Amino acid sequence: MKVHLRVFVEIENLGKAMNALTDAGITGFYILEYKGMSPQDWKGFSIKEDPKSTIGLIRDYAQDAVLVCSVVDEDRVDNIVESVQESLEGEKYTILEVPIRRIIVSYGDNKKKTDEKAEPWLLEKEVPCFYCDEKAVQRIRIDKNKAKIWCTNCGASRYYTLKTTENPGE
Repeated sequence: MKVHLRVFVEIENLGKAMNALTDAGITGFYILEYKGMSPQDWKGFSIKEDPKSTIGLIRDYAQDAVLVCSVVDEDRVDNIVESVQESLEGEKYTILEVPIRRIIVSYGDNKKKTDEKAEPWLLEKEVPCFYCDEKAVQRIRIDKNKAKIWCTNCGASRYYTLKTTENPGE
């Protein structure tokens, strides 16, 4: 499964964060600049609830920050996070890991060939594991003729071969 890894850092730590991500093997990323306030900074403020006042307050008091985003394989996330934590030790940052259920890429006018491999279905369901019997998220990957189910708690996997038949006239 793929994960959308998001690292929020103050603008002065952008170089450290990007170097840590690159050292950990990230090959591509994008950044979003924003202004943000942590709950500790916001505490005690009372503002009018009109948009202009709120935006003005944020412009005046919020910190310049950057969100560095990348899509990575789930099995690489822990090493990448460790690298970022090591590099930003003592600094303010936030890391989010968002599982990606599906990626759709459009190539504009280029038509996809019908004989290309179909995209697999990726599903998740929280149920008791068949092996460890703990209630945990079970990840399911269904390809054209096979399926794999694995437990996020213990890692036990089950594999299935899917067989189909076609009924003429239906």
